[in-house]
Amino acid sequence: MKYISSDGLNIAVEEFGQGQPLIFAHGLTGNRHGSRDQLLPLADKYRVIIYDQRGHCDSTPVIDPAFYDPDRMAEDMTAVLDALGIERAIVGGESMGSTTTLKFALAHPDRVEKIVLTAPAFGDRENPERQRLSDMGKVIREIGLEKFLDAAAIRQRDELGWSPQVIAYVRANFASHKAESLATALQTVVGWRPFPDLDVFARLTCPVYILAWDGDTLHPYELAQRIANIFPHAQLEKIPTLPAIFENPPMVGEAYRRFLESGQ
Repeated sequence: MKYISSDGLNIAVEEFGQGQPLIFAHGLTGNRHGSRDQLLPLADKYRVIIYDQRGHCDSTPVIDPAFYDPDRMAEDMTAVLDALGIERAIVGGESMGSTTTLKFALAHPDRVEKIVLTAPAFGDRENPERQRLSDMGKVIREIGLEKFLDAAAIRQRDELGWSPQVIAYVRANFASHKAESLATALQTVVGWRPFPDLDVFARLTCPVYILAWDGDTLHPYELAQRIANIFPHAQLEKIPTLPAIFENPPMVGEAYRRFLESGQ
């Protein structure tokens, strides 16, 4: 792991594998460790660059909402590529990281070979889970992260029916962040409407691959469908819901690999 400076912040960066560069931005409450788990199947053919998005895990904590700006976060991706001497790469992201990736691609289309996305969450409409995640941030501020996670684990087990493995995975993600920084992210990012007009994606002519699933209001499947329909060259694949990824993270990298090796 190394630190790369961007926008006055230190961004924690890690890379593994050899081959064509692929940079990936994790989602809200995630971290580079989860990205590593997902993308290990690519290590034999790709130089995979993963990093903690600002305010997350080992990157500089963020308590000023202005720093959770999608355009500024896209330039973190630029800073990482520049620091590593990479001019052009496959770019990708999950949930919040999908926004980071798409913002980067729109600002620097000449630096994008292909785009891989998992479960876009933010587009031209208010996210249906805005109030719930904002309240989550409020509770973390009021009772602290540990007590919040204890209460969340009970709900995940009793109401959502999550397995102990999934509950532990989610807890580890949340616990990797500074509480105040995480609360700020939850209360800020969920309010994003970063693309008032999705038609801007028609400008991106590179191949695009999107993974998404039904039944998740935070990551609306219809948003993934609408984004895929606008790109000139996009493929949308439906996969099992998020808990399945937490139980088997490599399924993401394996799906990406099928796309990347398909010749599209």
